[in-house]
Amino acid sequence: MEERKYKKLSWYPILAVGLSMASFIMIKSARDAVFFQENGIFNLPLAYIWISLAAIPAGMVHLNIISKFGARKTRIIVYLFSSALFFFFFPFVEIENRNVTLIMFILIPTIFSALFAGAWLLAGDLLEGASQKILRQAYSRIGAGSMIGGIIGGIIARQLSGYFPTKFLVLFGSVILILVVALFWLAHKRNPIKQSPSLKERSYKKNSSNGPHTMFHVLKENRGIIKEPYILALIAIGTMTSITGLYIDFQFYAKAMISHNNNLQFFASFYIILNALSLVLQLFIAPRLQYKLGIAGALTLLPIALLGVSGIFTFWIFAQSRAILKLTEGGLKSSIHRSIWEQVFLPIKRDKRAGVKAVVDGTVARVSEGIGALVLYIWLLSLPKNLDSLNLAWMSWMILGIIIIWIILNQYLKRLGCNEIDAVETRIRLPDS
Repeated sequence: MEERKYKKLSWYPILAVGLSMASFIMIKSARDAVFFQENGIFNLPLAYIWISLAAIPAGMVHLNIISKFGARKTRIIVYLFSSALFFFFFPFVEIENRNVTLIMFILIPTIFSALFAGAWLLAGDLLEGASQKILRQAYSRIGAGSMIGGIIGGIIARQLSGYFPTKFLVLFGSVILILVVALFWLAHKRNPIKQSPSLKERSYKKNSSNGPHTMFHVLKENRGIIKEPYILALIAIGTMTSITGLYIDFQFYAKAMISHNNNLQFFASFYIILNALSLVLQLFIAPRLQYKLGIAGALTLLPIALLGVSGIFTFWIFAQSRAILKLTEGGLKSSIHRSIWEQVFLPIKRDKRAGVKAVVDGTVARVSEGIGALVLYIWLLSLPKNLDSLNLAWMSWMILGIIIIWIILNQYLKRLGCNEIDAVETRIRLPDS
């Protein structure tokens, strides 16, 4: 009876994450189609820098709201606020409103990181006390639901583009977020708070004498353990991963503008293919690779694939090369690499694991992206603002060099013991950060 109850409850986070992803892809497709017009690519490094700067204070605000109101109320508050914000912005999402589109470019990843965190954490809230079998099934289906939601969001964006101006996708995305709020309300009603203590209660007991649990507290509490070789290797790998992703992202958008594919149809189609590829890899390839190659081997799959693809395109460039490289990076990262990367934190002591993960995937990733974006910004300042001046060859060579360092670091991590993680633990599909 309990198993049937948990199976029913698991559909709430599956639908919540799937609908959130559909909203994200619709709004993101509209954002890209408007932002990358005229000389939009020259504003991209500035947007990256602001995203890096906004991520940490946004995370601190999110944590403090959870501490004050509890996880359940925060989940609903954040979704309602985000829906209202996108509803406010949608009339101004036009090519001529460059400042508005820049703000939108910064807001979307910053806001949706909090939205996805709330939707994923709904699973832990509702399924507390469920068996490992139920949890494995639930998290696997939530991951698949996320990718299916991305496919559906891309299809809707493509279809609606023939009937509505691009900016209306932002409006439709905000409406979907309201539907997710209704889903949260039903889920909370089905599993009352008395069966699952709120994060507010847990946080209050833990931090009543120490104040809010901010990112600075995390850094201070974990400054000793961060010096360990295993943690330093994770920090270095996280840095390489972030910078590689940033430069591949920039090349993709630059090539889209140069080839005149900077339109809603192209971006929506790309996100459909990306999510479909991720879904296939997640369902049929990832589990087999993990058991065959081990954690270390599977972790190296992404940089090796990128090394091969980027190496070919460094010497042999054609119009779709950057899109293929972006598909390779995005598809493998969101399916195989993400699930494996979550598991490399398991050898860290349980009481330190969450803090170290917050530092590596939060602070280090954002700072690395900010530094990479600053390099791009300085480079673009030296060029005239026209697409003909964009020579991406140096970036391709830089990506190759970073990937080689990334592979070497993965081998070092293997020697430090990441391949010895208990096979029982590695079967669990951990939620995205």
